[in-house]
Amino acid sequence: MSNKNQIRDKFLKTRSFLSKAYKEEVNKIIERKVNHYIERYNLEKFAIYLSTENEPNTLNVIETSLKRGIEVYVPLIVDENKMEFRKITNLETDLEENKVLNILQPKKTCELLSEGNYINTMFIPLVAFDKQLNRLGMGKGFYDRWINENNYSGYKIGLSASSQLSNENIDAEEFDVRLDNVITEKEIYVPFIEEEQEFDYDVTYSVFNDETIVG
Repeated sequence: MSNKNQIRDKFLKTRSFLSKAYKEEVNKIIERKVNHYIERYNLEKFAIYLSTENEPNTLNVIETSLKRGIEVYVPLIVDENKMEFRKITNLETDLEENKVLNILQPKKTCELLSEGNYINTMFIPLVAFDKQLNRLGMGKGFYDRWINENNYSGYKIGLSASSQLSNENIDAEEFDVRLDNVITEKEIYVPFIEEEQEFDYDVTYSVFNDETIVG
């Protein structure tokens, strides 16, 4: 029997108990790290989620990127099982509230991301993650489904408070997508590799966890 629901419930509670002051500090540090990542790798376009109250805030990252002329794509839920990404150019005019889900979404008039690998980096929300960088979301499977259906092969980077790291391994299933990195306020996580094998360590702890980024 999968342990997903048990772990998800545990970390949803953990996340809801975080203080406002703690979340604000976490947001500031993660924001600096994400902006540093975007600058270091000269990203010209990427996908990123529109944050809800208990997720690392992404609106400032989006605004900074738009001012720099970077293409930003954000998710639009179009039915119970489908998500797509739309390009936004202005946070004030291109977004609207989905009153059913109580989230911000791009307007349907925004340009559709029709080719998944047009972008090579995606910043993804999560409820919990483990040392192998298996991810738990809210349970709807939107990101796993989109990544698999679009054969997306770019970087998948989770954004999370360090408190969402599970010491218990998450029971990943066949179509569950493992992350390449998770950016937290404390560390940048790469997958824990038990056996020696080839791995791209271009994104390392030293790149993002120096005092200029964390402090």
